[in-house]
Amino acid sequence: MDYYTLLKLAHIVGFILLGAGLLAVFISELRAYRTRDIRVFAEAAWYTAVFYDALTLPGAVLAGLSGVLLILVLGLPLFSEPWLVGMWGLFLFEFIEGNTVTRIQFRRTLRKSVKAVQLGELSDEVRNEARTLLGQITHFLDVPLFLVIVHCGAVRPGSWGHLVTAIIAAVAAAMVLTFVIPRLAGRQSRLQHRYQL
Repeated sequence: MDYYTLLKLAHIVGFILLGAGLLAVFISELRAYRTRDIRVFAEAAWYTAVFYDALTLPGAVLAGLSGVLLILVLGLPLFSEPWLVGMWGLFLFEFIEGNTVTRIQFRRTLRKSVKAVQLGELSDEVRNEARTLLGQITHFLDVPLFLVIVHCGAVRPGSWGHLVTAIIAAVAAAMVLTFVIPRLAGRQSRLQHRYQL
């Protein structure tokens, strides 16, 4: 197996790990939004941290390093192709955002959940304090932007308009998810709690 094939394989494996981690985090956070059970909430917060550190971060590092090496091996111009700018630009944005805002957010949620377990109560105040609006926006932006990155690599759009349209669609999807999912999940958890009493 030659060097290029190994790099390409590493890039694909990195993106598989990254995508799996983002989806696992999305599902564990959805579980936290839907529950009023303190143990389920704390468990979901713990799984979010585990999935991020065990899948998302290693996948991002592997995809990023192999991507840089592929660009160098193939001699690709960094700024002339829209698909390439989209891939590395969005990846860099996601990597920085994920290791700052998202990491702060899920660590905060983990701390709040541990404190709630110690108190023996999961109040609405604790649930709201565990997630800031910025943290919610960046959380729901991760999967749509990841899809745009994969789209850039698979379709290789040749126009800047195509790339901008895909980014706008991803941001719009993230905004819808940010304002719809927590409210629907919160309503469902209140109904479940009411009928269990």
